[in-house]
Amino acid sequence: LSLSLQAICKHWEGPISLALYLSDAEAQQFLRYTQGSEVLMSRGNVGYHIVYKEGQFYPVNLLRNVAMRQVNTPYMFLSDIDFLPMYGLYEYLRKSVVQLDMANSKKALVVPAFETLRYRLSYPKSKAELLSQLDMGTLFTFRYHVWTKGHAPTNFAKWRTATTPYRVQWEADFEPYVMVRRDSPEYDRRFVGFGWNKVAHIMELDAQEYEFVVLPNAYMIHMPHAPSFITKFRSNKQYRVCLKTLKEEFQQNI
Repeated sequence: LSLSLQAICKHWEGPISLALYLSDAEAQQFLRYTQGSEVLMSRGNVGYHIVYKEGQFYPVNLLRNVAMRQVNTPYMFLSDIDFLPMYGLYEYLRKSVVQLDMANSKKALVVPAFETLRYRLSYPKSKAELLSQLDMGTLFTFRYHVWTKGHAPTNFAKWRTATTPYRVQWEADFEPYVMVRRDSPEYDRRFVGFGWNKVAHIMELDAQEYEFVVLPNAYMIHMPHAPSFITKFRSNKQYRVCLKTLKEEFQQNI
C-alpha cells in the first residue's frame, strides 16, 4: 500500500482523497510510515480518511464514497490504489475539462486501463511507448486474460490511432475508470467484497444519461501486487449466490 502510494504521488501532482480500511494497529503503523516518507511528507494536498475495520466483508463502495465526500475540487478522477496514472495525467484532465465543457454537460471521461504482470516495469513516458510495450507483450489491456468485457467498450483498437476524444456506448459489465463532476452519483454501498461494485456505479451513470468519452492521450496501468483478501469471496459459492440476488435487486432499482 505505502509503496503504491509513494509511486502514485510521483505520477500525480494534484490533490488526492484517499480512503483506507485499517485496524487501529494498522492505522498507527501507516501513520509512522507516512511520517518517515519524504515523498508523502512533502505533500500538502493528500487527505487520508480511515475507515476502521469491522466485520468480515470489505466495504469497498463505502470506502469509495468516503473518499468522494471529502473531495473539494469540482471534478474527481476515480481510481484504485493499485493503478499508476501516466505522468502528466492531472494536467491533461484539467485541460480536457475545459475542452469538453464538463461544467455544462454530464460526461464521464474514460482513462483507458492497461496492466503489467511485471514487478519492474519501465513506465511508458508516452502513448507511442505504451503501444510498443503492448505489441511486445510487456503490457496488456486491463483484465485481458480474465474479464475482457469490463473494458471492451473502451475500444482499444480505435484508441491506438485516436487523436481526438471519442464517445462510446455503455454495455453490460462496463467498468472503466472515469473522471466526473463532484456532484456525480455515489457508489452503491450494498456491494461489498468482490464483484459488481464498479459495474453498478457505471450502470447508474449510464441510467442518468452520462456520456462516456474516451480520452485519446490518457492511460493508467495496473501494477501487480500480492493477492488481496477479496479473492476469498471470489471462490465462495454462498457469496456468489448473494451477489446474484443483489445484482437483480439493483437492476430493478435502476
